Amino acid sequence: MPIVELPIARLSPDSIERSRPHLDPERVSYYVEHFDEATPVVVFDIGGVLLLADGHHRVAAAEQLGRTTVKADLRKGERADALTFAADLAAQQRGVTKQEVLKAIFRRGHSVQET
Repeated sequence: MPIVELPIARLSPDSIERSRPHLDPERVSYYVEHFDEATPVVVFDIGGVLLLADGHHRVAAAEQLGRTTVKADLRKGERADALTFAADLAAQQRGVTKQEVLKAIFRRGHSVQET
């Protein structure tokens, strides 16, 4: 799992755009102030498509700072691997079950597609 400097433009825009309405502005501001100390984002390479699995607030902070790249933990896998990683991490961070996280992700995906 190499850490690389990854151009933001190479990230699949789908998950980034879906998460944008749900970003916490205070968390983005925190990362703007502490960007160079932040951990790398986690990106899954799925057959050449780079899917952001963790780090939406850090990517938003990078964009606010005018950065064109982010440090990324680049992993190979399938879409299911990225979803499992994101759901496990969110459940751990929020103290909820993985099933609750998956339901929220599903609802979020449908609400964004309907707007």
